[in-house]
Amino acid sequence: MKEDKFYIQKLYELLKLNNIDIEVLKNNNVYLLGGSILRLFMGLPLDTDLDFYFETEENYKNVIRYLDDNFDFQYDVGTFRSYKCNSNEVQLINKFQPIDEFIGNFDFTIIKSYFSFKEEKFVFHKRFFDDIKNKKLVYDTDNSPGPLSSMRRADKFKKLGFEVDDESFKKLYEDVGTTDGEIELDLLKGMCKKKSWLRDEDVYPIAPNIDVFVNWLMDIKDHPNLKKFNAYLWGGFISHPHKTKDIDVLLTKRDGQHATLKELEDLMVDMFNLGYDTHGFYLDTQYMRIPQWIGDYPRNKEILKSVERKQLWINYPTKYEDTGIVCKYRRYGLLNCAYTGSFTLRGIEPSSLVHRWVDLNGDYARMVDLRRIIKYYENNKERNMEDFLNEFQEYSGY
Repeated sequence: MKEDKFYIQKLYELLKLNNIDIEVLKNNNVYLLGGSILRLFMGLPLDTDLDFYFETEENYKNVIRYLDDNFDFQYDVGTFRSYKCNSNEVQLINKFQPIDEFIGNFDFTIIKSYFSFKEEKFVFHKRFFDDIKNKKLVYDTDNSPGPLSSMRRADKFKKLGFEVDDESFKKLYEDVGTTDGEIELDLLKGMCKKKSWLRDEDVYPIAPNIDVFVNWLMDIKDHPNLKKFNAYLWGGFISHPHKTKDIDVLLTKRDGQHATLKELEDLMVDMFNLGYDTHGFYLDTQYMRIPQWIGDYPRNKEILKSVERKQLWINYPTKYEDTGIVCKYRRYGLLNCAYTGSFTLRGIEPSSLVHRWVDLNGDYARMVDLRRIIKYYENNKERNMEDFLNEFQEYSGY
């Protein structure tokens, strides 16, 4: 079609501006998917990710070699691999399914489209142009592979003027309702549903990776209140990052500094908002006056009971009072301030933390000073999880 040639030319002009060899894409049967095609046919600037899909592992590896030799590698989260190519980020998707089968799992009709470089041909959902014209966001999937990320994408498309139609709204929320608690991950984008007690609502964060974590560090390091506290990375992200759904940070008293509860609250709130609103992941912060981590002690309940320090402990900020705390506590602003053991959080007995460490042989690495991590990455160190774990992951030997 003559009209298709116009859009193909615009697409090729963008690729040439990014110095991407179109012949490599043709020879390896690459497909361009989703949001960039929507923007192309809406006449919007193509200042977005370019998602390249592969049906075979051989073609995927060929294009990786080409991009490794010519562009800056960003990160790899298993299902997709990212590169910075001049003005655009390119993501390689490696599901290795037939293209029509893969596209069939997509959520909204306006992104059920692709471009075949080999055939120089666009393929669209039958409703694609009508839904763009009417600015309708139609949820059309039988497999519901990722209702959680669909929630977030719906907000993104609303900024382009789209509205979810009534039937889609009902089906989307029914599908989201089938995801239980915090453990269900989006099968395509690695998202989960969690309860934000700060906002008193469900949120839909991505599973964190090294790139978003370091970007967050570079943004939060100059927060005026951070200098008043020590800050440590602990928990799942330093112990088993490929399994965790959030990032845990511990704040503690810093020698020579005087800080108010209001300053602590502001720091905790800003840390969470920056993590979720800007970088997309869920941050869990706690305050302990003197740091004490269960992974530094033997897996013996009697020993743990004898060394456990009782002290001021403050959970993440909550919009409403934390009624789950069973020990004595007071509420200041958004903070619930308790006097409790370092391992018996909220005063709840028996301690779930002790149970995981002793009875379940929990995999807990030692906590790491955030300032040490910041200093390491301020020197533009390559960001990959293997290097991060080699540099910072350490176990006590217990």
